[in-house]
Amino acid sequence: MASIRIPHQESAIGSTAWVKGHCFPAMGVHYWYAATRDMSCDNFFPVFLLYNGGVLNAFGWAFQADLSSSRFEHPTTSSFAAFMNPVPQCLYNAGKLSTLHIYLNGNPQSDLICN
Repeated sequence: MASIRIPHQESAIGSTAWVKGHCFPAMGVHYWYAATRDMSCDNFFPVFLLYNGGVLNAFGWAFQADLSSSRFEHPTTSSFAAFMNPVPQCLYNAGKLSTLHIYLNGNPQSDLICN
């Protein structure tokens, strides 16, 4: 796989393969790499980006596995559309999803702006 560009400014993301999802409360606007509705889960890139106020404020991991730790979240299939657009249909049959968010600022929830 070639290197993947991660823009610091959301305004520069249009020249990349990152696909805009949705803004999720207390997290930010999610972006998923080359996500399509009909993609194979074998091609699902396990990293997502989060932007707040037009600036990269976090990134995360999304594993197709049931990882047990209090640091992981396990979104239900019914919540996928709240942060993905489109939702890769293969994820509905892939089993449990485990996500981990890594914030680049001290208190992300205090200044979250969903536009």
